[in-house]
Amino acid sequence: MAKDLLVTDSLSEQMINAGVMLIERLDQSNAQVKSAFWLYFSELRTWKLVIASDLIAANGPRMFYEKIVTANSLASESENIISLNDIGVEALDNKVVQLLAMMISTGSGISSIRFSKNNINGVYIEDAYIYRSSR
Repeated sequence: MAKDLLVTDSLSEQMINAGVMLIERLDQSNAQVKSAFWLYFSELRTWKLVIASDLIAANGPRMFYEKIVTANSLASESENIISLNDIGVEALDNKVVQLLAMMISTGSGISSIRFSKNNINGVYIEDAYIYRSSR
């Protein structure tokens, strides 16, 4: 059984790698991930993996969380998996998703872009690690 990843106030290599593996498994299940990034919430002093897809608006977040549970169940024993408590799913009309897509377009691959201390249209992004950002 895969191990739950400890998400802390510092973005770790294990968190980054676990995010890559989850996105790859979601891509294999045709989850239509358009945007995926770790976002730091300073008031909570923690990171959350944010995933945006057309399927969330079409079918609701619960169905998408079920896709994540299925993807996590396919992880190898040695792999770290991200708990649902540390993942947020959003429709493509989410403000932060839209702002990041306006600033950064990665296409459908998996990137590794650190985006720190930026203000976009009056919204301050303290820290983000972007795998994918597209419309």
